[in-house]
Amino acid sequence: MKTGLFQPLALAIGLRYAGSRRSNRFVSFISLFSTFGIAIGVAALMVVISVMNGFEGQLKGRILGVIPHVVVTGPGDRLVPPADLAAELATRPHVLAVAPMLATEGMLQSPGQLTGVSVQGIDPARWPAGDLLHQQMQDGALDTLVPGSYRIVLGQGIARTLAVSVGDQVRLILTEGSRYTPLGRVPAQRIFTVSGIFGVGADVDNQIALVNLNDAKRLLRLPADEVGGLRLWLDDAFAVDQVVASPLPDGLNWQDWRRERGELFQAVAMEKRMMGLMLVLIIAVATFNILSALVMVVSDKEGEVAILRTMGMTESAVVRIFMVLGASSGVIGAIVGGLAGLVLTFGLNPLLDAIGLNLYMAAGGGGLPVIVEPLQVVIILLGAVLLSFSATLYPAFRAARVRPAQALRYE
Repeated sequence: MKTGLFQPLALAIGLRYAGSRRSNRFVSFISLFSTFGIAIGVAALMVVISVMNGFEGQLKGRILGVIPHVVVTGPGDRLVPPADLAAELATRPHVLAVAPMLATEGMLQSPGQLTGVSVQGIDPARWPAGDLLHQQMQDGALDTLVPGSYRIVLGQGIARTLAVSVGDQVRLILTEGSRYTPLGRVPAQRIFTVSGIFGVGADVDNQIALVNLNDAKRLLRLPADEVGGLRLWLDDAFAVDQVVASPLPDGLNWQDWRRERGELFQAVAMEKRMMGLMLVLIIAVATFNILSALVMVVSDKEGEVAILRTMGMTESAVVRIFMVLGASSGVIGAIVGGLAGLVLTFGLNPLLDAIGLNLYMAAGGGGLPVIVEPLQVVIILLGAVLLSFSATLYPAFRAARVRPAQALRYE
């Protein structure tokens, strides 16, 4: 007999055992149950991970598409940029664009309402054309923020709270630029005209208002060459570590989105890991069923194993036979589960629409976000096969230790 890894004889006998009807129907039931358990676990894991990927990608696209990825600033969050700093930053890896900005906190007042906002002073001429805000403008445009016009672009949540639309006027109040008068300390304030409304479907719609950079500096009484910092757009917001690891000239420092939103994305990542772990346990339970079923098969096949040993089959060949037998359940379960998982993942939104759940599970009935990562699919399938393979080791080695004389004593 050949002794190569998974030799044809061991493979043929193992597959024959896997496809044959067993005299013990209970063993057959447990084996079938374990196969379906692995399939269900793999399918559920693929669906859940794909949906969690979708939510993470949605948060990344909507929230990180509006707030700055990275900002280079100086002491007191103010900066007079060196002449060549912006050009040098634009050459760094992952950096798509660089533009000056100014960020401050303030209040917006309409005739009947008052709300707090995070004000960003921007230069529309240097704003990337493919930025999310250009795509999500519902009314107006960023280009309307002309210096000296004192116009403002609001998130739709702010506009809804203030009950204003394009063309209406609001009062912007900034405590940072306050001045002392005979009547006491008076905050910097001015009437702005709403020239645009954006909506990205995230909480930033209720927080951010955009004005022209020069208008913001005038309101805060800042020198003409001073800004809050240089804003960097990255091709991948999660690559921020590679950007901030680079040194900056003395007196300058990095600020990135993790300072304000890092905890949110950490929570989403932790939730994805915990959901994945819970579903991996389902697959692990199914692999224990493979182990118990295989132990019973070994007991049922002791006579046949003894005959094979008397014909010259080695212990390693017997081990491989039962590895093939047990792993076949895992392979079949992984394949069936993988196919079912892909079908469910891509058909999830139509299915939810059919039973009327998307209306409640996704804002506006737009459907659950789904992102299928091929690498994750491969890892899930390989993990299921490896778990089922590991469950075959004990029963297979137990079968190899069968003593022909004892097994055939009463035959």
